[in-house]
Amino acid sequence: MIADAAMLAETAQSSESSEDHPTAEIAALLGVLATLFLDNVRNLDETVAKVTELVMQEGRPSRELIVTLQSFDRLKQEFEALSGALSRYAETTTTIPLFGEERTQLGRDVINAIWLADLKDRFHDRMDSSLPQAPSMALAEPDSSELEIDVIF
Repeated sequence: MIADAAMLAETAQSSESSEDHPTAEIAALLGVLATLFLDNVRNLDETVAKVTELVMQEGRPSRELIVTLQSFDRLKQEFEALSGALSRYAETTTTIPLFGEERTQLGRDVINAIWLADLKDRFHDRMDSSLPQAPSMALAEPDSSELEIDVIF
């Protein structure tokens, strides 16, 4: 998975055909962010491996320690998935219009390509809660005299 995300990040950063597109700078920034995510994932992976090695040298680790190390692995997977999503968005963001249904569909496709179901659900929840809500209009209660009027068309 890391190799796939790294390849996508490099592609997004080296996209020469779309340099004049209005979103080229955004695509480059997203590609760099994806690459930095991957760098951090590699560092996290190396650190967890060292901690695991140290813990195993001490004898049989406690259950809590094993669960904590598994949590680090889960975080690593989530960072890989987020990096891949950033890379995919960066790779295709310059090929579609700035606004409209194609842009919305790209966002949906990027989110749906996330391979961790829990992360995908959290992403959808955050997106849904950050979208502007239509203002609710308070309707005045009709007067009883208005209710009894017959309208003929």
